[in-house]
Amino acid sequence: MCSTAACALERTRGALRLWRRARAGGPRSLPSASNSDFTVALGDASEAARSVREAFREAGLVVRSASDEAVFATSARFGVWGSPVFHWLLVLLIAVIGAGQLTRAEGLMGVPVGSARLDTRESYGVVSEGPLHKRFTMLTVAVPSLELTHVVDGIDRGPTPYVELYDGPQPVASGYVFPNHPLRYKSLVVHSNAVGLAVTLTAPDGATTDVLLDFDEDACVARSASVLEVAGPDGTTKMELSVPLETSRGRCVTAMPREPRVEWTASGPSGRSSGVVAPGERFEPLPGFEVGVGSVRYYARLSVADDWSVYPMYLIFALAAIALAIALFAPYREAAALLEVRPGAAVVYVRARHVRRDPSFARRVQGCVERFSGIAPTTVKRRSEGDD
Repeated sequence: MCSTAACALERTRGALRLWRRARAGGPRSLPSASNSDFTVALGDASEAARSVREAFREAGLVVRSASDEAVFATSARFGVWGSPVFHWLLVLLIAVIGAGQLTRAEGLMGVPVGSARLDTRESYGVVSEGPLHKRFTMLTVAVPSLELTHVVDGIDRGPTPYVELYDGPQPVASGYVFPNHPLRYKSLVVHSNAVGLAVTLTAPDGATTDVLLDFDEDACVARSASVLEVAGPDGTTKMELSVPLETSRGRCVTAMPREPRVEWTASGPSGRSSGVVAPGERFEPLPGFEVGVGSVRYYARLSVADDWSVYPMYLIFALAAIALAIALFAPYREAAALLEVRPGAAVVYVRARHVRRDPSFARRVQGCVERFSGIAPTTVKRRSEGDD
C-alpha cells in the first residue's frame, strides 16, 4: 500500500505540473534546435503559423495559444488525471478492504425449512469476527421453502432455498439464493452453502430443538454435525443422530428418504444404547428421559456475511475502470512549435509530448506537420526519456 501511495503521489505531482502548464497556455520552455523532436523548413514564412496550427489540429490537439512566433496545443486537459486518480483509487481500495476485514463478521447458519433464525452470534455454527466488529444486525433470516431443482436460464441451479429477511415484523428482502446469486440487504450478504436434513426433537419438558444433519455421500447417511449432550443425575450422556439415505442404481441419493428413519446412539454413565425411530415416535437416550422425534425436513446452510465494504468496493472498481480508461484511451498529449523567421523562409522547431512516452505520437505530429507544410523535415531528433 505504501509503494502504491508513493507512486500515486509522484503521478499526482506530474499531473499538477502538466495541468498548470496546459492552463498557462504554453510549456516552460519552447523547443529549439537543441531540444526539438524534429525541424521543418517552410518556404512561405507568412503561412508557417497557420500550417502548424492546422497540423496540430489534424493530430487531434486543441490549440491553446498561437502567435506568429509560437504555437502550443494539447489534448483534453482531464487526461492528465487518469493515471494518478487510478492509483489513488487503488490506495483507497486497499484501505477499504483492510477496514472491511477488521469490521466484518461471517459465518455458517443452519435454518430448517419453515423456520427462522435471528442474526446473532448464537445462531451460527461457525462464525468469525473482525477485531473491530461491534454487533450483529439482529435481522431475522427465514427459509420458508426450498426447491431441490431450480432452473434459471435453462440451467439447473440445484437445491435452492428461498430466503427472507425481516427487520422485526417488517420484511426487507427476499429471493432465491443459489451460486453467484446471493441475497443482499444493506451490509448483509446471504449465500447458499449447502443443504441437509433437520430432525426436530422434543424434550420431556416440552422444549424443542432442531438437530442438523449433513449428507455424507461416502457412507450414504446424513449424520449430525455435532454431538448432543443430555445432562443426567449421574453425568452427561452424549447422543448422535443419523438418517440412512436411499440408493439408486448403486449410487447414494443425497436427498430425504421417502420414509425417513432416525438412528440414534447414546453413550454415558448408564452405558451405551442405540435404536431406530420414525417421526412421531419416542426413545430414551438414558433411563427416564424420553425424547420425542418430531419432523424430518430439509435445512439450508447459509453463509451470512455482514460486510459494509462490499458496496464501496464496487463503487471504487467502477471509478477505477473509468480512470484507467481515461489513462489508456485519452492520455494527455501536447505539442509546441517555435517559428524562427528568416529571410524568405521559416524554420519550425517542434516538440511533442505524450504522458505515457508513446513515441508514435511524435511521429504522428511529425506526419501531420509534413503534410501541411508540403516539405519533408530537414532534421529529425528524438528526445531521451528524461527530457520534459
